Amino acid sequence: MMSVTLEIKESHPMRVAILDDEPAELRRVEQTLQQIPGRGEQAWTLHSFERGEDLLRQLRRETFDLLILDWQLPDISGLSLLRWTREHMDSPPAAIMLTSRDGEHDVVQALNAGADDYVSKPFRPNELKARVTAVLRRHNLQRAPASDVLVFNDLEFDDAELTVTRAGIPISLTEREYRLARCLFANLGRPLSREYFYERFWTHEEMTSSRPLDTHIYRLRNKLGLTADRGWQLLTIYGYGYRLESVGTGNE
Repeated sequence: MMSVTLEIKESHPMRVAILDDEPAELRRVEQTLQQIPGRGEQAWTLHSFERGEDLLRQLRRETFDLLILDWQLPDISGLSLLRWTREHMDSPPAAIMLTSRDGEHDVVQALNAGADDYVSKPFRPNELKARVTAVLRRHNLQRAPASDVLVFNDLEFDDAELTVTRAGIPISLTEREYRLARCLFANLGRPLSREYFYERFWTHEEMTSSRPLDTHIYRLRNKLGLTADRGWQLLTIYGYGYRLESVGTGNE
């Protein structure tokens, strides 16, 4: 597996997995996707796979926003991987089939299996960029810049000041705790892998300690009161990561 990170000012990268058994085609897709983010927009991290088994292994432990899948592979077909994500993942990523199989039956089969779009090879770069952008927009993964202040129940996040208040009372958070909390709330109900958090919020040099993520999650649970009586449940997904959910408080 190879990774390419696009260096854009925004610190929260879109994570895309590309599956194709032809290295030249992988590079061409990467080069096309690198042209999508504009200046100041979200950074993208591109993960390229030549084997379906390798991608499946990563899907069991990592979080991706978008999959671009070739159909015909020597081990697991892209269509089988697509079906697996729809059958086994609580929040499957958006997916585009990119393949030389362009018959009507193939297109219908892929769309019925859960593909968000279907692009035939050889692809035209501008068309692929437009289709990727449209799919992400439908999944609300590409948004216009939002207000600096966001409210979740009684918690108010101020992105300009990097502060959180509850009923007007400030809650003391470090910058990393704030960004980690914002990430959890921006992905309510979505399972997020440990690798996803570490890639966003820690450098390799900081990974010498044993479990910095778990320590930060513990602090956020306490500081933000992420408990059912306040309307929140921060779940540990063993062997994977964490998921923040909104729950009824019993007073509704």
